[in-house]
Amino acid sequence: MRDSLHAWDTSSSPFASVIGTNHVPSSTELDQLKDLLVEPQHELERLQSEISRLQSLLDALLGEKNEVEAYIKTHRVLMSPIRQIPSETLGEIFMHCLPSDTLPFAVRDLKQAPLLITTICRHWRRVAIDTPELWSSLHVHLP
Repeated sequence: MRDSLHAWDTSSSPFASVIGTNHVPSSTELDQLKDLLVEPQHELERLQSEISRLQSLLDALLGEKNEVEAYIKTHRVLMSPIRQIPSETLGEIFMHCLPSDTLPFAVRDLKQAPLLITTICRHWRRVAIDTPELWSSLHVHLP
């Protein structure tokens, strides 16, 4: 095995003068080339094996990292500041989501408050349903 990082530099090859040319090697040169390539081929196999081993290790570590990140993320969600807001305050916030004075009635549309609020999560649905002021001005169009 060669020590230098530049050990496989083609400029130090005994065939450096003919590399990149149309030189046709003789049978003696072919034998020399075969002998010359034994060590680099073994080194290439060793490197490929080491890379495979390290790739397997890296894949395993990345899998563990993803599991730890998922664990942390699912538990950090529980600490979200929005979860700390009392239901009464959350209801007040929901009231500010209703249409302004120019549109006095909330429309019956899942893309707008108050119905939109009921689609976020169970807790918000319960708070919205338990806040009667949200429902006191709902516009229902009957054709």
